[in-house]
Amino acid sequence: MVKSFIKFKPVTASSEAHNTREFSPKYLIENSAANIHIVDSKIADRFEQIQKNYLENVKQKMQAKATPIREAVILLPDNDNDTNLERLFSLNDALKEKYGIDAFQTHIHNDEGHVDENGIKKYNYHAHVVYDWTDSKGRNLKLNKEDMSDIQTLTAECLSMQRGEKGSKNLSLNHREYRGFMHLKDQLEKSLKIELDEKMQKDIRQAIKNERTTKTQENERNKNIGTNQGRTRK
Repeated sequence: MVKSFIKFKPVTASSEAHNTREFSPKYLIENSAANIHIVDSKIADRFEQIQKNYLENVKQKMQAKATPIREAVILLPDNDNDTNLERLFSLNDALKEKYGIDAFQTHIHNDEGHVDENGIKKYNYHAHVVYDWTDSKGRNLKLNKEDMSDIQTLTAECLSMQRGEKGSKNLSLNHREYRGFMHLKDQLEKSLKIELDEKMQKDIRQAIKNERTTKTQENERNKNIGTNQGRTRK
């Protein structure tokens, strides 16, 4: 059973193009159902509105490092668009009422996943929801760890899914890593002739994340070495 999961992050310059499929990644597979795109306003338009609101109320420009617009990746149990959309709207209403987080774009993706060695399509059903993360004066909302944990519970309740384990490490993977994880999972299940249990899957995800961390650290070291060498030459 797919457990509920929601993860927030600041939007990027490519978020909208990715979410609306204006830009189609190479890793997409054949849709199991239609994608859904509900856009109340463009990200750029909402950002301009937030900046104006902030300037009028705070009497200064918003800091460049502020993240007033964020998007959430939300796992879905299946490709039942009608039910999933209804439940996502319920979640958005609850987040607005309890925390003031205002959803203005909702996208359901039914075209991501991978094809295993037997040609069977395995889908990663999920939604991207874009939120205005500011209060009435345009200032960033401040949510603590307890709030974020409560939101995980709220997500499970609204989507009628089993909640992820409380206090567990975040083992979310990016698109490339997820495809690698699923490919490795398929290979292991085929060779071992068993279905990997939850602990074994967590171990694989952790190994992939450890590899990412190691590469990031190596890149930082190489970057620092290059910077220091440049200073020495001067």
